[in-house]
Amino acid sequence: MFKPILKGDFGLTDEAIYKSIQHGGQFIPVYGGTQKHVITDRFVSECGKTKHNKPITIFSGDGLIISLDGSSGCMTYITTNNRFALNHHAGFFQLKEEARRVIDPEFFSLFFEEQLQEASISEGSKTLTLNQLYSMDFDIPSYPTQQHVMKAISPLVLLRNRIEYIISKIELILEKNLVLESGDSESIPLSDILRYVSRNDSLSEEGIYKRSSEISKSKKTIKVISGSRDGFYGYYPLDRAIHAVNDKCCLQVITRGQACLMRYLEKGSYATNTNAMLLVLKEEAKSMLGLMNEVDEEIYLRFLEFYLYPYFKEFSSSADLSVFPLTEAIQKINIPLIRLSEEIKSVSEQYQVLKTYSLKLKTLLSKINGMFKKTIYAPTTFEATQ
Repeated sequence: MFKPILKGDFGLTDEAIYKSIQHGGQFIPVYGGTQKHVITDRFVSECGKTKHNKPITIFSGDGLIISLDGSSGCMTYITTNNRFALNHHAGFFQLKEEARRVIDPEFFSLFFEEQLQEASISEGSKTLTLNQLYSMDFDIPSYPTQQHVMKAISPLVLLRNRIEYIISKIELILEKNLVLESGDSESIPLSDILRYVSRNDSLSEEGIYKRSSEISKSKKTIKVISGSRDGFYGYYPLDRAIHAVNDKCCLQVITRGQACLMRYLEKGSYATNTNAMLLVLKEEAKSMLGLMNEVDEEIYLRFLEFYLYPYFKEFSSSADLSVFPLTEAIQKINIPLIRLSEEIKSVSEQYQVLKTYSLKLKTLLSKINGMFKKTIYAPTTFEATQ
């Protein structure tokens, strides 16, 4: 049905994108391994080069952008002839001329995305290889059936696209650098205020399954967090051999796939598998930061959830690794000394409102996406007029 997938450029990092300014020329959008490519937050010069000094690849025309890791299997149907670039987390493929009366590419992107997602190699970080894609079969309805379905659901598709656009705009705001009026000119290492709790190789699906019989007998269990934004992975009996956070609030940091993304976790007991790590406030830093009780700690960690993301993202880009080197980042990143203040409380509350709206929209989006996971039954003699 489709021409071979063309992968994006390896080494098209944020640093390389920034350096492309010096090359001049027209600037084009850059996409990567995100769930949807509905909003452009990065542009690169068409004359730009990768970190390895190779010219960037320019894509154009109708076709499908597919995420190959991170949000692997997710597809976006592109209908314009505008040119764009891709990093190595994504690929682009187009319809073969002889398949134009066989498959509607937008129909394929909507109803076969789940099949591709399920085919991803998964344990927190998902990857979809070209060999996997080329070995897959697809149960395609007749072309008239596809046209009939697309006509019926087109309003729903437009609504979904609008919701995805709003969510993307909110997330762009949440990922911006914060400049605070109450910021201190003094700079301190991140390691002065936070410590990390290491990942656990033993907390794989197999490892959790082997200990599952002990959970009901254990007086206390640990909630296992994976390398996804939803985070939940399973439960594991309390074990001193496990690197864990006990009865504390903390931050989950994804280290593979959607690297650098963070999430605040309410007070509890947590451990991570190999695709995430946890950050907790150091006891000796609390007085320096003006944290007097657990409520202050919660506010401050919720603030750091948004404040630290740009620092981590920049460090990850310069490292040019698919795995975020959190232990190294903690030691090397310096941030302004920011004490708890009314401004911090206000910023934390406002960001929380945006996050709440985003979650509500994602819930609605999930319901809409559920419509595209339905199996379509149609007689082989289906007529487009029915």
